[in-house]
Amino acid sequence: MSANIIAFLLGLFGVPIALLAVGHRLRRRAPRVRSAFMGAFIGHCVAGVLAVLLGMIPPEAWTPEETGRGFAGLWSLLVLPVVGAMGGSLWSKGRRVSLDIHGVREGGLGKPW
Repeated sequence: MSANIIAFLLGLFGVPIALLAVGHRLRRRAPRVRSAFMGAFIGHCVAGVLAVLLGMIPPEAWTPEETGRGFAGLWSLLVLPVVGAMGGSLWSKGRRVSLDIHGVREGGLGKPW
């Protein structure tokens, strides 16, 4: 198996599993971890759309000189979530990030249910 296929499989299956693991009890984690999670989530969504759009281009339209499409289709699923997580963790600077998923903010009045 080549490095491209391994990166694609890690991006396709490994990143969502890692996001599920980090997302468990996300509200109790540090603000930097929450920001990194949101950055990785957004990066993975953008990478998924990019991979699907590039995957719909017929193979006859590809030329050997176009390495950008192959890179974006295979590596974006792994690289963009990592870049998003790094950007999110650097952006937070220790601020509290509100994840108002259930209509209750951090420090709200009780549990969301």
